[in-house]
Amino acid sequence: MGDKMLTRRGFLKLAGTVAAVTFGLGCAEREIPTTPTATTPTVTTPTVAPAPELPWPYVKLDVEKTRRLGYLGYHKGLHCAAGAFYGIVVQLQEKVGYPWTQIPIDMYHYGAGGVVGWAVLCGALNGASGAINLAAGEDAKEIVNELMGWYTEFPFPSDQSNSYTDYGIGELPKSVSKSTLCHVSVTEWCKVSGYASGSKERSERCARLTGDVAAKAVELLNAWKDGKFEPTYELPDEVKQCRNCHYKGKNFTAGQFTRGKMNCMNCHVAHKIPPE
Repeated sequence: MGDKMLTRRGFLKLAGTVAAVTFGLGCAEREIPTTPTATTPTVTTPTVAPAPELPWPYVKLDVEKTRRLGYLGYHKGLHCAAGAFYGIVVQLQEKVGYPWTQIPIDMYHYGAGGVVGWAVLCGALNGASGAINLAAGEDAKEIVNELMGWYTEFPFPSDQSNSYTDYGIGELPKSVSKSTLCHVSVTEWCKVSGYASGSKERSERCARLTGDVAAKAVELLNAWKDGKFEPTYELPDEVKQCRNCHYKGKNFTAGQFTRGKMNCMNCHVAHKIPPE
């Protein structure tokens, strides 16, 4: 019995001593190690090469492969803007690599339906123009302007994309929008075709258009790469007439309260043009 009491007392004494030492260590001022030890994890920050200035390296791409990729990109859930961007950029990621590999394709996902369904700038033009800007830098302005003008006059879908039957839809009617707006482009096609804007046929038409726009962008970029790009688009006469008065300028009363290059007659009632 005595031995057990001594053992218990000894244990309590020892426990009190350990607690006092521990408390003292906790309160004492200690030097923090400045060099890594075996028990100190080392945090490393990965080095990322800065993106080079524009333009980025561009190699000529196959126009028909681009058309096909843009079309399939639309159906992969990328829709029009990211689909057209995908049709071009995914090839440059493979053929060129960095810095194209640093670009997320989904960055143009917002452009679907003319920017989240607002039906303003056609998404295919949006995405394709972004790719052109990265590839051509300052020269992109003329190339994009040519693409925009071409779009307003081209009968979509093209014969090439109209031959696609991947989703069980055959040849579709064609239409010319005379506008770069998704709203006008879709409306004009629906009026010609008789299909509603929410139909699978309209969606297929926009998928084919997405491939067509990506293909045209690459056609223009290839010519630019060869030093053979020559802009051919000219504003239609009716647009030029409107711009006799209505253009970006400083004289409000003379009609310079607007700006743009689109065909005014899509939305505005024609009026007599004053003689020059």
